Order: sequence, then structure tokens, then C-alpha cells
Amino acid sequence: MEIVFALIIVVAVAIVFVLFKNTKAGYERQIDELKKQLETEREYAKRMLDQADDNLERANQNLERERQHAEEMRKESDQRWEQKLDSLKKDMQNTAARELAAKQEELQKANRTQMDDLLKPIKEQFTDFKRAVDESKTQNEVNKTELQKAFESTMKLFQQQQQQTVDSLKQQTERIGEDAANLSRALKGENKTQGDWGEMVLETLLENSGLQRGEEFFVQETVKTEDGATFRPDVVVRFPEGRSVVIDSKVSLTAYADAVATNDEHERDRLLAEHAKSVRRHVDELSAKSYDKLVEDAIGFVLMFVPNENSYIAAMKQQPDLSRYAYQKRIIIISPSNLLMALQLAYNLWQYDRQSKNVEKIVKTAADLYDKVAGFTETFTELEGQLERLARNFGQARGQLFEGKGNVLRRIDGLRALGVTPKKRIKGLEEE
Repeated sequence: MEIVFALIIVVAVAIVFVLFKNTKAGYERQIDELKKQLETEREYAKRMLDQADDNLERANQNLERERQHAEEMRKESDQRWEQKLDSLKKDMQNTAARELAAKQEELQKANRTQMDDLLKPIKEQFTDFKRAVDESKTQNEVNKTELQKAFESTMKLFQQQQQQTVDSLKQQTERIGEDAANLSRALKGENKTQGDWGEMVLETLLENSGLQRGEEFFVQETVKTEDGATFRPDVVVRFPEGRSVVIDSKVSLTAYADAVATNDEHERDRLLAEHAKSVRRHVDELSAKSYDKLVEDAIGFVLMFVPNENSYIAAMKQQPDLSRYAYQKRIIIISPSNLLMALQLAYNLWQYDRQSKNVEKIVKTAADLYDKVAGFTETFTELEGQLERLARNFGQARGQLFEGKGNVLRRIDGLRALGVTPKKRIKGLEEE
């Protein structure tokens, strides 16, 4: 029984093995067939893709040819339209030119008198403008010559002053006696006498500079402070644009005069040192007055005038730092030669200011003239439009009166057929 059961199992296993082997072989055949079919489909798809690429390339080429053809057609069309447009423009321009020429001829005949009346004030403005330009040109030439002369004079004066400084060192011994006599006569006495002499020298330089008294410089002008106190600076020099500078001339030269008059060398050295100290003290006194703050629109420094060139040199030689010390206190120590050059500069500034104002007048005249021309242009344009409207209205009225079968004159003349018997015929209808 067990043997039979074992045989059955063996037979069953053999049957299963045979069946599995046959099934596997069938599957493998199907897989091979599917692979072959897939390869065939892949090759077909590749051929179709290549064919589609070829078709797309041909389509792109055709499309490019069509685009180029359309572009050429567009260019040809644009050229034809441009030619037509140019031809139309030329025709319109020719027509407009002929009409414009005819209208211009009519306008020239109709408004010549009116144009003369309109142009008369313009011509007068041009004449005034030309006169102003000519006057300005002449004034500029005069100013240029004056400036050149002033510059040459200033440079010549500066060179002379430098030469005088050198000569003064060589001739100091010879001039000591003369300086002593002059200064002794001028300075011996009270300080007021010294101040008057300094003011006299200062006013002489101002008058020789070309500046106008009462307009460009003022002497002993009273200045009031906020608390009511009054000061009277020796001189106030005005500049263009409202700026000004104060000049003081009350420096004491007593010690210097004594130094020049003495023959004792040691005494002279002592007196010259005292002279330098006196100048420094006057710097302190002048700084305390604050003229640069009291005078309106002052430049911020006060000029301390030393009326004698040699006394100025002597003080600077005794105290080389004196100029820097004064500058720190907003004081500028100045000699006659340096002051004359500064005044000449102020004169040149005023000349330039007057010249600039002449230019401003010319510019204003030109602006007024431009406004006149602009107004004339507007009037002329308005007149042209009125004349054109008048011409159109005249043509329309004439057409209504004379032209067409139903014009006014013909209809009036038709009253004769209705029995009206006028004594005269309307001109132009006698032969109808």
C-alpha cells in the first residue's frame, strides 16, 4: 500500500515536472515573440519619427520661404505706398504752394500799409537796441583802456615803491634830516595834529584813486550802535554789492619823529622800539572799537593806515610779528603804497560793476525787443487768419451772388419775366 502511494507521488511529481517544463517553454516563446514585436514596433516608431523630422524640416523650409516671400511682398507694398504717398505729398505741396503764392500775392497787396504801421515800432526798437549796443561797445573799449592804464599805473607805482624802498636804505642818512624837519613840523604838538595830518594824507590818496566822495567813500561818517553810542570812523570805502571796509588813520608817530630827529644812535633805537610799541597799542585800541561789526556789511577787517612809508617799515622791522598780531585782532596795518593799490582795486571793481550794469541794460533791451517781436508775430498770425477767413467769406458771398443757376442776381433778374420793368439791367446779365 505504501509502495503504491509512493508510486502515485512519483508519478504526480513527474507529471507536474512535465507540465511546468512545457509551460516555461511556452512562456519563453511568448517572451521572444513579444521582444520581436517590440523591436518591430520600435523600428517602426523610429522610422515614423525620422519621417516626422523630415516633414518638420520641409515644413520649416516652406514656412521660411513663405515668410521671406511675405516680407518681400510687404516691402514692395510699403515701397508702393511710400511712392504713392510721396507723389500725393508732392501734388499737395505743389497745389498748396500755388494757392499759397496766390494768397501771398493778395495779402502783400492788401496789407502792405498795415505791415508798415506794425513794423514801425519794431524798427524803432531795433534802432534803440543798436544804439545801446554801440554805446556799450564804446563804453567797454573805454573801460578796457582805463583798466589797462590803471593796471599799468598800479604796477608802475608798485615798482617805483619797491625801488624807493631800496633807495631809502641807500639814502637813509641823507633823508634823515629832511624827514626830521617835515615830521617835526607836522607832528610836534598834540595827538590831534598828528591825526589831522594822517587824515589829510589818507584823503589825498582817496581823491587820487578815482573813487567818488560821498558815493564810493565816506569821510567821518557817523555810526550808531544798538545802545545809542556813536562812532565816527575816519573813512568808510564802499564796494559793489554793498560791502565796505573801515580805514583808520589816527596812529601816533611821535616816537618815530623823535627817532628821525635825534643824532644819538642808542636813543634812536630806543625811540624806534617805542614807536613799534605805540603802533601795537593802537592795534589793541582799534580792535576794541569793533568797527568791523558796527559798520553795516563790513568785510570783517579794519585797515589801520600808517601815513608814512618809512615809519611803517621801521615798525615792522622792530617787531616782525606785528602784522600777524594785528591780523589776529582783525586789523590790517597798511602803508600809503599798499593802500593806493587797494584803492585802485576798489576803483577797478566799481568800473567793472558799471560795465556789468550796462550789459544788463542791453539784455533788458533785447528782452523787451523779443517781447515786441513775439507780440508782433501773434498779431501777424491773427491778421493772417482774419484775411484768410475774409477771403473765404468773400468767395462764398460772390458765389451766392453771381454763380450757379439759382444765384441771387439771376433770381432777381427773373422778376422781369413776371412783369417787372426796371429801367436798368444788372451788369453781366444783359446778354442772357
